[in-house]
Amino acid sequence: RNNDSSSKDLFDEAGEKNPEFQVDKGVLFRITPDKKEGIRKQLVIPEELREKFLKLCHNESGTHVGVTKTKDRLLRNFFWPNIIKETENYVRCGDRCQRIGHEGDKKQAPLKLVPIISEIFTKLNCDITGPLPESEKRNKYLFKVMCGASKNPDAIPLKDIKSESIVEALLLTFSRFGLPHEVPCDLGSCFTSNHTSTFLEKFGIKVRHSFVHQPESNPIERFHTTVKRLLKVICLENARDWEKNFPVALLALRTVDHDTSGFSPSALVHGRNLRTPERLLFGKWAEPEEENSLVTEYVFELLNRFQKYKELAMEKASAKQMKRKTWYDKRAISREFKIGDQVLILATHKPNKFAVYWVGPGVRDQKLSVTNYIVERLDNKEKLQIYHINMLKPYYKRAERVNLLLTDKRDKEIEENDLEMDYPDTHHTEINLEEIIQASELEGHVTKEDFKKLREVLNQHREVFSNEPGKTDLIEHEIELISDKPIRCKPYRTSPRQNEILRAEIF
Repeated sequence: RNNDSSSKDLFDEAGEKNPEFQVDKGVLFRITPDKKEGIRKQLVIPEELREKFLKLCHNESGTHVGVTKTKDRLLRNFFWPNIIKETENYVRCGDRCQRIGHEGDKKQAPLKLVPIISEIFTKLNCDITGPLPESEKRNKYLFKVMCGASKNPDAIPLKDIKSESIVEALLLTFSRFGLPHEVPCDLGSCFTSNHTSTFLEKFGIKVRHSFVHQPESNPIERFHTTVKRLLKVICLENARDWEKNFPVALLALRTVDHDTSGFSPSALVHGRNLRTPERLLFGKWAEPEEENSLVTEYVFELLNRFQKYKELAMEKASAKQMKRKTWYDKRAISREFKIGDQVLILATHKPNKFAVYWVGPGVRDQKLSVTNYIVERLDNKEKLQIYHINMLKPYYKRAERVNLLLTDKRDKEIEENDLEMDYPDTHHTEINLEEIIQASELEGHVTKEDFKKLREVLNQHREVFSNEPGKTDLIEHEIELISDKPIRCKPYRTSPRQNEILRAEIF
């Protein structure tokens, strides 16, 4: 009815001024044309009941349908100003709807290019494949290594993935390729154990662990798929023969051109490609020319060949990077979270079909890079975890509507007042300017003409003086914060000394 401030203007203009709105028995309706029914009659809902109608059409009878269906359900019979925007905000801030999510909720950030490694065997990417079918030597795992510059692969069979076995495999790898500067690996317990960390630290090798559920940051993960496919083809008849046949797979991968560098790994490591069966067969018909060059000439020629291969490989790798980034970034969206923003985390483990796709919420605590954030889970505040931005999406919390309650102590009895403070007077009273003028004692300090002008100015602008605070846009005051992180503290009872200070400041 005509007691709602948000729709008061519609009541006043209803009828002749605005034929779209009509008042029937003190109730405001909106009349709009409809293609199906001809005319649609919508009831205008007052502000205090709108959230209940949104809850009815979306949560209860709407069974958490989307924005479009919720709007259609509401607009069949109801209307209020900004109904479209309020419905969209209400549906977007629903906790259950946000956790279930949609297919398009997972946004990918622009691809971040990594530096191209120019020196071979300075960066060895490590990982483990398994468990595989137990071989004749009772091995079930493959410890795989790949050079970050030449893409040269290697693999060592293992019976288990304990820290002692990993250290032995690393030592065997170092005996073949030398000591690297950096070893990227995942967060497996065999790589994060104290035994493995101490071993690598002893040789001054830096360990770089992948972030949680972000295996694609390690290039060796793509090597997994290739090796598994080759072993499946070779060991199709007997899966336990994988240990006998995996050296053949390594030879094939070392002698074919890599897509990134444009050269085979063996050419970048040895300066020439390894001999393969087809190469030997070619030599049967085309006799190779005998090389009678001196050792020094061969060494200089080999060094020149290495330098040429290196330059061409880096040029090809750089062009390949830019091409991949161009295609990848076509679907990418640049996003950023500020300190204190609440986020939902992509659920990587779903025990059943009805499990939610997003868990949380968590609070963004720190920014490590453009794509990596430290997030504090609200359900486990003791644990901070690093997440890639592709695994995060913003969590929208529905704003709580609080009504201002003003209590007059003269009409209602105060039940409890721990601070023993008087309530501010909420009644507007007109200022008595004559009392202010007499109390100022200005009459004895200024001339009668100036005093008369002052009285005229005060009477002319009487509406400016009031005991109610107002607002102005003539001046501005900026407050610069040190950090965007909000300061949170639990409410606590004040001491008697602080009560006196508060009473003096407020009253």
